[in-house]
Amino acid sequence: MLLAQFSDVVHGIYDATLTPEHWPAALDGIAALAGARGAVVWAKTARGWTTPLYSPSLKEAMNAYMQEGWGQHNPWLQGRLDAGFRVGDVYRDLDLVSIEEMRSNPFYTDFLRRFDLGRQMVAVIYSQLGNPTCLAVHGAMSRAPFQAEEMQTHLMIGRHFEQSLRTTCEFSKLQAEHATMTAAFEAVDRPMFILDEQRHPVQINRSGQDLMDSYFVRDQGCLKPVAPEDEAAFSGVVEGAHRFAGNGEAEPRPITISHKDRTARMMLWGVPLVGASADKLGLGPAQKQVLVVAQPLLQEKSVDPTVIRGAYGLTTGEARLAALLAGGRSVKQAAAELGLTEGTTRFVLTRIFQKMGIHRQAELVSRILQLAR
Repeated sequence: MLLAQFSDVVHGIYDATLTPEHWPAALDGIAALAGARGAVVWAKTARGWTTPLYSPSLKEAMNAYMQEGWGQHNPWLQGRLDAGFRVGDVYRDLDLVSIEEMRSNPFYTDFLRRFDLGRQMVAVIYSQLGNPTCLAVHGAMSRAPFQAEEMQTHLMIGRHFEQSLRTTCEFSKLQAEHATMTAAFEAVDRPMFILDEQRHPVQINRSGQDLMDSYFVRDQGCLKPVAPEDEAAFSGVVEGAHRFAGNGEAEPRPITISHKDRTARMMLWGVPLVGASADKLGLGPAQKQVLVVAQPLLQEKSVDPTVIRGAYGLTTGEARLAALLAGGRSVKQAAAELGLTEGTTRFVLTRIFQKMGIHRQAELVSRILQLAR
């Protein structure tokens, strides 16, 4: 992996955070990093699979895909949803489709071959667009299958993409209603803070002001969590976001901080404000600033899967299952919601137990709910 190219791609991802029109260019960069021809975001909704974002280089192929009904024949989307649970957060064509099937399946022989495509690699991410949401890169069949190092790089890119896209979704609800991004920032119901390198607040929106004194305090002008034991994690998420803007090597992770009464926890993630995203908020190009976004960790009795994933070293799929079970679903209900068989769900649950060092579902629920206290 070329660090300079990786950093440029990460910069492009965060440049698009508040400028959705830049997402196609960011996807082209992601594809180029993987040695692929283009990238597509697939999201499974209640109405089925959608493709909300894709590279301009794949426009002709995606038009044909939709107009000719190839979604009905795509082996990646038909009955093989367990890949993200069975294989992990990043997988490739050979994890789903045999070489023999690639040689005989019309999706490969008639559709992908027409556009000189064939090799695919997917990173599973968590987003409001749908569950699962997948960041896929598509390469020529003539290239070698994606290798372990490429898959690890794509996984890390997927984590940055997930965090940036999550913030895009928060703003997209309000952009059409407000003349400027600054007005949307003020109106969004998610607490948000723009901090400089010294953690001095540059802007705090109305919802963010509501967290002052209960979750945050100002100390000599710096924003700090009210609970001293959360200081190191909060400092890390802000400093980490500044590093992403510089080289992007580290994997972004959300953190949680406690209410002053220790009665609840708030989830936070940090996004570097760079390029066009900084311009949208009227921030100077020479300034290094970070957008910190907050949300209650426990929502509708469910803990955010990205926090579970980071806390216990689970995959996104495993964390989604753990969140559902901790939220009161039975294994059968969780399987139906995730689109899995009950047998696959129990297999994944066994793997969760092994990773967390527990033996019973009641222990799992207790450990997950402890995160919210």
